[in-house]
Amino acid sequence: MDSALVIAYQAVIMFILLFFGYFLFKKDFLSEDSTKQLSAIAIKIINPIVIFNSYQTDFAPEMLTGLLIAAGLAVVSHVVLILFSMLAVRRTKSDFETERFAISYSNCAFMGIPLVQATFGNDGVFYLTGYITVFNLFMWTHGVMTMQGGERKSASDTAKTVLKVLISPAILSIALGLVFFFTGLRLPGILQTPLDYLGALNTPLAMIVSGATIAKAGLLSAFRSPRVYYVQLFKLILVPAVLTVMFVPLTLLGVPKLIIDTILIAAAAPTASATIMFAYNHNRNAEYASNHFALSTIASMLTMPLVLMLSAALSGVISPAL
Repeated sequence: MDSALVIAYQAVIMFILLFFGYFLFKKDFLSEDSTKQLSAIAIKIINPIVIFNSYQTDFAPEMLTGLLIAAGLAVVSHVVLILFSMLAVRRTKSDFETERFAISYSNCAFMGIPLVQATFGNDGVFYLTGYITVFNLFMWTHGVMTMQGGERKSASDTAKTVLKVLISPAILSIALGLVFFFTGLRLPGILQTPLDYLGALNTPLAMIVSGATIAKAGLLSAFRSPRVYYVQLFKLILVPAVLTVMFVPLTLLGVPKLIIDTILIAAAAPTASATIMFAYNHNRNAEYASNHFALSTIASMLTMPLVLMLSAALSGVISPAL
């Protein structure tokens, strides 16, 4: 249960930081524009730095194997999430695009990185990059088509989408990190130390932006919508529980528990903040999307530790067979 308790402790700390961001926005220390700027800094600069730093480790064949396993589990996770989104939300429902997207895609980088880093250290972040890579590929393909509501895309639009995936900061940092990982290259201390300091900004910055976004969306409106509760029941509880039952027995086949728990944290993370951005870009109900983000982010402080507790409990059941 140690990892579950650690993440529960970390979740409380992050909730305090979340409230601080909420307070800053409500008291006009942060505006909508400044929140967007901080979000861009976190996503485009700080997150990639944390990802790159996770690759500053000595190459070992088992780590490469673990990374490939993590990517494979990420693919399975997204397939299960997408199938459940289609099962839970019919196309005849209003805002079905937003609801399906909200179930399918999590804040695996924005929320996942600080939680995994605090719980499992850089080794966890290293394996988390496998999930983030798969997440980006799915989100910028299936996710875009979901928000378009099944509208057809031209060949040029498809090419632009693929290019956008390949040149995103997260993917570029993974590619650069892999080069350093395989070659054994290391940055000199005069460069690595500033990157370490910048990487340390990830957790507080992510939580402050999340809190400000919740303040902008309006906290009460999220808690007043029964439909949001219904969708988040699938996102935060049912699907993570199914994935936990699917993945934990893989330890019998020698899959490290660290990798499994890292992937479970990523999949169980709250609805992606990108849901709001995609809703804006595709003329969907962005306010409704923000309700999912708000409720999901707050509720995940409780549900994510529960997922790891379930994982630990299942491990205890099957451990005699190991």
